[in-house]
Amino acid sequence: MLKKFLLLILLVSPYGLFAEKVIINGNAPDYKGVSITFLTFSDQITYTEKELCKTKVDDNGNFTCSFETNETIYIFTHLGVYEAFLFVEPGKTYDLILPEIKEKTLAEKLNPYFKPTLYHLGLNDIDENELNYQLAYFDEIYSLMGSKDLFSIYDKIRQVQDDSKFNDVDTIYSTESYRKIVNNSTSFISKNLKKIDVTTEIQKVDSLFLNVDNKFFNDFKQYKFAQYKSVSANQKMKSISNTYYLNNEILYQNPAYMELFNQVYDEYFLYFGRTESGKQIFNDIGKLKSISSLKKTLGNDSILSNDTLKELVILKCLHDEFYNDKFSRSAMLTVLDSLSMQTTVDEHKHIAKNIKDKVTKLMLGYEPPTFELHDKDSNLVSLDSYKGKYVYLGFCTTTSYACIKEFAMLENLYKNHKDHFEIIIISMDESLPQMKRFIEMKNYSVKFLYYGNQPDVFKDYDIRAFPTYYFIDKEGKLAITPAPSPDQNSEFAIFKIMRANGDI
Repeated sequence: MLKKFLLLILLVSPYGLFAEKVIINGNAPDYKGVSITFLTFSDQITYTEKELCKTKVDDNGNFTCSFETNETIYIFTHLGVYEAFLFVEPGKTYDLILPEIKEKTLAEKLNPYFKPTLYHLGLNDIDENELNYQLAYFDEIYSLMGSKDLFSIYDKIRQVQDDSKFNDVDTIYSTESYRKIVNNSTSFISKNLKKIDVTTEIQKVDSLFLNVDNKFFNDFKQYKFAQYKSVSANQKMKSISNTYYLNNEILYQNPAYMELFNQVYDEYFLYFGRTESGKQIFNDIGKLKSISSLKKTLGNDSILSNDTLKELVILKCLHDEFYNDKFSRSAMLTVLDSLSMQTTVDEHKHIAKNIKDKVTKLMLGYEPPTFELHDKDSNLVSLDSYKGKYVYLGFCTTTSYACIKEFAMLENLYKNHKDHFEIIIISMDESLPQMKRFIEMKNYSVKFLYYGNQPDVFKDYDIRAFPTYYFIDKEGKLAITPAPSPDQNSEFAIFKIMRANGDI
């Protein structure tokens, strides 16, 4: 009995029971010495990135790493200007062909709206039955359904929206269409697709893939066809919800399923809240802060008679509404916490946590994103090591005139008040040696950290301009977010917080 129990534990992974190893390897001499991290989306509502495995390309160009999964998933890695991606299946080995190295320029690194070029990773010894081959082929054919001229216009509109360019359809194609809704072009495409026999078009394309025996691919194909019907206005959203979602398996990891899901239930609270039976939504969230009352109200809509689907729609809408102003954020957090505690679906607990982490990471009273970065002497310094101290955290670059102008003020602030709070500056420079030369030339004693080993720290803190500041209390929670800069009398704001806490 004990042996069976231990065996069961060994089979358990973050992805569930009976996970199998996936091996990623390859040879890319041009990447010698480069660290490569493979990620996946933890969920496809928040698109939170989750690390799967990490490897470093050796002197001969070889690299390898592995992870476990019990289902087919989309994985990707950031390689300079590329988001290089692949679909992987449990128990398989993938011999990758990496793209030619093309690093981001400093301007691209500094641009918070930079969109990577999506690159479908090549595979050595690939055959036509391999999942990635079939998906790339399907995506190419799907994009031409109905009219080549029409879809070339559609692709141009999509490229403008995504700010991306694609060169080789055999290796590079848009997975942005997996996660975004084409808003401005929908009416245009819909009007033109009305001239097309949608059913015939779907049958023609489907006939090319009838012999593909892969559940992930066939589910993907089904939901892409459903999206085609949606865009063509051949099938209304309510009908799509009833046909493809109400009593169907929820495919949390299938991009086509989740893309259409995010489209079908976009602003659902707003639309259903306009109906007589749905107007109670605003009271359920804003006043009652009750997940039970909200579920009861949504149960008045027949398309959400399935409780599991209902919960997923609630999660999607709560996530989206945090970026609007229709509901109190604190009320939504209460509803989200209640759902997380009440749900029996582990995936929903997971998504709820991701939503909360995402929407609260820069909110007053919550812990900010953590980091561990190198100082000028290459020592790793973590934010967690400053718990028990106040921290004035800044984001700058030594090449920015606005930042340079404030460094002297920060130095004086530090010398005058270092017994009361720490000052940390995270700097985005071309290299660590460049930052070090600047600091030593100016003889600054303020702690400077280099962003290089954790470049997403600027995205985590939503840095859109230099300089930007935050003030963190002794419990490691945001006390001023964002905080004023030194030339905006930050000293007064900081001491006001410290006096309120009885620390001065």
